[in-house]
Amino acid sequence: MDTRDAKQASVDSAFNLHSNGRQKPVISGARLSGVHQSGVQKIVITVLLLLASAVIFILPNSVTEPWINYSSESENTSPSASATVVSPSTAAQKTKYRQDAQTLLAEIIARRDRLQEKRVELWGEFEFKQAMEQIERGDQQYQYGEYAKSVASYQSALDGLSNLETTGKMTLAKAIDEASNAIEESILSTATSNIELASAMAPSDKKVQQLSQRVANLPRLIEALQQGEKHSALSQLSAAKKAFSSAVTLDPKHKKATAALAKTEQKITEQRFRGHMSQGFRELDNNSFEQATAAFNRAGKVYIDHPAVKQALAQLETRRSQLWVTNNMARADQFAKQEQWQQAKSIYEKLLLTDATLTDVKVKQIPVNVRADLDRRIRGIIEDPLALASSSQLRKAQKTMRDASGIANPGPLLSNQIKTLKQIIKASQTPVEVTLSSDSNTNVTLFRVARLGTFERTSVSLKPGRYIVAGSRAGYRDVRIEFTLTDKGLDSPITISCNEAI
Repeated sequence: MDTRDAKQASVDSAFNLHSNGRQKPVISGARLSGVHQSGVQKIVITVLLLLASAVIFILPNSVTEPWINYSSESENTSPSASATVVSPSTAAQKTKYRQDAQTLLAEIIARRDRLQEKRVELWGEFEFKQAMEQIERGDQQYQYGEYAKSVASYQSALDGLSNLETTGKMTLAKAIDEASNAIEESILSTATSNIELASAMAPSDKKVQQLSQRVANLPRLIEALQQGEKHSALSQLSAAKKAFSSAVTLDPKHKKATAALAKTEQKITEQRFRGHMSQGFRELDNNSFEQATAAFNRAGKVYIDHPAVKQALAQLETRRSQLWVTNNMARADQFAKQEQWQQAKSIYEKLLLTDATLTDVKVKQIPVNVRADLDRRIRGIIEDPLALASSSQLRKAQKTMRDASGIANPGPLLSNQIKTLKQIIKASQTPVEVTLSSDSNTNVTLFRVARLGTFERTSVSLKPGRYIVAGSRAGYRDVRIEFTLTDKGLDSPITISCNEAI
């Protein structure tokens, strides 16, 4: 070997050991892959140290030629640098490359370790191997003194590892999302594979830990959901609610389970509401208004201010009112058939006070009022026949008689009333013999008839009615007697005598 070549080799070997005697931490691809063999490292370091000592202490003594040669003309001409001389700029440049390489390697190690912690072999093995190959290539280039190339190789490896870290974040996020979606869709295999990957990449992540627990509960949750759907399809809502509640207990964050439970509870509520409403309408059909009102009110507690409840209660009140009107009209008709006209009239008046627009009531009220008035007049005459002693009352009775006789198809009650009325009118005009007795000293007067004077016994023909007979006698207290005369006459004579002296 040329002496200058040997000197250059010794410089390069020393350069490989780092300036200031520090060994360059060359990292092979195999070592960057995570396989650390401490024994091999110690051997390599020892060999390098021995080599460095030989270069520094032994090689200079065996070199017979100087590093820098001078030609015979050099003594008389300006010195020129030889091609084999290491210039300060070259040495500085190589030092700069070594420093750059060290910086890159430090960053590479940090990124490599982070990726290995995230189990890069599970999701980015190919790219990771490529980066390791770039590192190994850089190591070889560095060893051959191709520092610029080694820096480029290290930078390429670092870029690859940086991209892998970005890819790792995206892969983790995707695994979390797909695990979440698979849990929601109840796809156990997809959820399991993605959560296993996410757990390998980020075992301490709280979200991953939560998803892992959800995946662990997923088989039982799927079974609970299937049971709930089965019961729901058979309208077994209580059993469906129990199953969906179990699913929600297993995974409170499961949207479909929560929605299924809410939907089932809503169905149960609607079923209870419809049950109360149906019962209310059944009671309404039977005109059981109190029971119907209670059922509708129970429905109103299920859904506050529900329009269907308000409509049902309004319908109930309408039905109640209609039934009340119908029943009362039936009662009025029954009274009319029984010729109880006053009762029928009272019912129609009550109905119209409640609702003045009841046309049927108004129509039926007209003949009822006529018959009620006629019945009132007839009863008045029958109850007080003696009033016919008055000529005005007699004329009214006769008119009432004509009105009653003019009724077509009179009922048995009116027929009897007409008969009785005829008898009363006839009797009111038939005189009845009345016997009066006195003491021949008393002056007797029959009011509105005649002054009878004194007598011992006399007879007077009078129409049925109410009469007053009075007696007076000087020195004695007057006597006044009222008597009622019917068509049957009196059982005994009327005695009028003033016997009490004053």
